[in-house]
Amino acid sequence: MSQKVHITCVKVRGAIPYLGVRDGEPGYSRDPDTVMVWLCDGWRTRYNQLRSTRCKYGPSRTLIPIGGTVNDLTVKQAREQCSWLAAIPSLILESPTKLEAVEWYASVKRRKTQRRQHQPVGRMPKFKSRKRDPLRFVCWHNNGRNALYRKVNRTHGIVSITGQNPRGHRPDGARWTIEIHVRVSEPIRDYTSVNVNWTARTLTFINAPQPLAVQPTGSMAGIDRGCKHQLALSDGTFIDLPKTKLDKIDKEIRRRQRAQARKMKTAGCKNLREYKQHGPSKRYEREQGEIRRLHRKARNIVMDHTHKATTRLVKEHDVIVLEALKVANMTRRAKPKPDQNHKGVYLPNGQAAKRKLNHSMNHANLGLVREQLAYKSKLAGRTLIEVNPAYTSQTCSRCGYCAKDNRESQAVFQCKHCGMRMNADTNAAINILNRGERHLTGMDDARPAPSTSDTQTPTWGMDAVLASEPQS
Repeated sequence: MSQKVHITCVKVRGAIPYLGVRDGEPGYSRDPDTVMVWLCDGWRTRYNQLRSTRCKYGPSRTLIPIGGTVNDLTVKQAREQCSWLAAIPSLILESPTKLEAVEWYASVKRRKTQRRQHQPVGRMPKFKSRKRDPLRFVCWHNNGRNALYRKVNRTHGIVSITGQNPRGHRPDGARWTIEIHVRVSEPIRDYTSVNVNWTARTLTFINAPQPLAVQPTGSMAGIDRGCKHQLALSDGTFIDLPKTKLDKIDKEIRRRQRAQARKMKTAGCKNLREYKQHGPSKRYEREQGEIRRLHRKARNIVMDHTHKATTRLVKEHDVIVLEALKVANMTRRAKPKPDQNHKGVYLPNGQAAKRKLNHSMNHANLGLVREQLAYKSKLAGRTLIEVNPAYTSQTCSRCGYCAKDNRESQAVFQCKHCGMRMNADTNAAINILNRGERHLTGMDDARPAPSTSDTQTPTWGMDAVLASEPQS
């Protein structure tokens, strides 16, 4: 997949880059931060110009531009009308053309799929915001025309982006070069473009995914995904998120949110909308920036941990079996319960208790685990199987007896039939593995309970719907 590296420093060589007309005077700068922000602003400007040509349905079901006005300028026209775009390299200004179209039509296709599957339909992408979105730009490599990478030593390299000032704005020359120094941990493969995130100080080389070098192991693993343990394997091992770090970040986020609430209360505003209309203070905005940074840090920790865990699983097992979970349905809000006797009054629906569960499930990123295992298994030539999750947590993995009472607690499983006792997540993982094995052998996933009556409700396998007395 793509290779992300950390930016250590930036240097500007050659001529002084022309940044456009500011206050009636041409602006020039060699300051690395100023130049990088200028490239990010120019890329975002061009991206939003292309996004303005998209339409939405108005009140009378007629298509209208999403921004009210259309800015359908070509790159040449944009350079002439926007002075701050005049000196930006062409391979940076041309990249939004493809990226904006890919993002837009991917969203259109995703919404069609969500409607067909009766799922909540997400929003269409909007304009890029300087405050809300990170400062970033993309530069095509284009077979070595720009964004050239040069290795310095084993752990460092330089990405050079070249450009030139327009005619009439060359006080000390035309061509300039921005050298982005990066720290690497592995050899850089052939790439098609570089994605620079100046907010996070990272640079990503966009390249084709490489097949994972794995050897046949003859091993199979059933995996139960959950909140207590992110991954529970059928061999009894657990893979957990670094909860100490995440809890510390979550505690800091809540502390800063309480500070924001005090600032809103001090201003005499009743709610957040009124406070934003009134105009938030600089301290409030600073706290909001820190909250975004902490959320981003927590996401990066979860993503890094999940990547390492899924890569290890793909390398160690030839066959991986998962539950076919519908994570979106599991984290959906509880339906409101209106009081029939009092109009406008609602009865308790358990949402307060479910909020914590939803928070834990979103932190565990159960859907992300499945996505990563899917594409990594394909690259490595492994087999990934998804089975019906029904009653895997209530069925005994030894004798097959299914009953709700088998779960003594969230962590403990004890069969009321054979007396087997083990961790509930491990028992569920073994059941998932057994269903995967039956799928590979072509056997039916549901095994009927041994009974003298053909009409008796089954208590074994997927078709079990209620507990019954142990069969002799």
